[in-house]
Amino acid sequence: PADWAAAMGDVETFAREQRRLAHVWTLLGLAGDLKNDGDWFTASLATREIFVQRFGERIRAFENVCPHRFHPVRTEDKGNGPVVCGFHHWQFNSEGLAVGVPLCRELFGALPHELGAKLAAVEIEICGQLIFGRFPSASHAESLAAYLGEGFEIIASLADPQSKPRTISEEVSSNWRLLFHISLDDYHGVAVHPTTFGRAGYLKRKDVRYFRFGDHSAFFTPAEELAFAQMRGECIDGSFRPSCYSIFQLFPNLVVVLLRADKNYWFCIIQQHVPIAYNRTKVRNWVFPAPFPDESDWRPRWLRPLPDRIRMEVFLQYFRRVLNEDQRTCERIQAGATRIDRPSILGAFEERIAWFESAYRKLAGIE
Repeated sequence: PADWAAAMGDVETFAREQRRLAHVWTLLGLAGDLKNDGDWFTASLATREIFVQRFGERIRAFENVCPHRFHPVRTEDKGNGPVVCGFHHWQFNSEGLAVGVPLCRELFGALPHELGAKLAAVEIEICGQLIFGRFPSASHAESLAAYLGEGFEIIASLADPQSKPRTISEEVSSNWRLLFHISLDDYHGVAVHPTTFGRAGYLKRKDVRYFRFGDHSAFFTPAEELAFAQMRGECIDGSFRPSCYSIFQLFPNLVVVLLRADKNYWFCIIQQHVPIAYNRTKVRNWVFPAPFPDESDWRPRWLRPLPDRIRMEVFLQYFRRVLNEDQRTCERIQAGATRIDRPSILGAFEERIAWFESAYRKLAGIE
């Protein structure tokens, strides 16, 4: 539609979009970062800051705002310890209820639990090691498994790093949707990535297979008609081993990639485009070896780590170059976003952008 870029240049439209998307399952972080009781990290959910914390066997999430005087409860990116606000030392339990209030009876005439002060809870569910969250809403009641549909088992298998992922995080002067669009675009490689992967020329549409599942989509090459269903079945029974490049775009802002580094070595990339403002996005990336055993590797296990680390460093340099090329392109579009007043002209290599925009208009309440 002609107004597709409205939220890319208008503060109010962007804020309205984010209020609606706050109730959609969105990646918060990885469960591997919450191994110990009391571990926590902060994240963003539709521009609202939250924190996710382990309480024994349970993982809970809350908006990072103290209900007393609205000071952030957590002021660092991650840590370990009880939930205590640094402004007045109010302490909260695993349910988010205030249970420790200095001078409570003297100052408030009640016991802490009688105040009824609570942190705003965030619903969470887990797929593989991915922790998803959303703010509660009567109109969004489906489970994460139902939301991801046929992709749930695939994502659970891919998003299960066996070692600590390498992370790349940076802010980009572009709207989050432009960055998500370019991940859905298989037409720009030759022009935008001439020195990274564009030299081979354009893909042939017949060699690419697109799949749509719910509000999400996937890309496979080579173009095997049953690739998605076969991969899902093998992920369910535990027999899956990588054989082709695949990429999954999960609405609203998550990308999961499986790609080959060399003959027998595969990488997984988890990428998220986190909205900061209508013209600013934080791009978070987790990169790790694909969590599937390589039966063809003849080397003794003790010989593998050094070459693998070298392979990772080489791959990260390449990956950063590709990221930079995409991000600079999106920043150039963003610079003129307020002047966009007509629809895009989308070809067959860009059809998944139209799929994404259809889901966006529905869930962002534009239609």
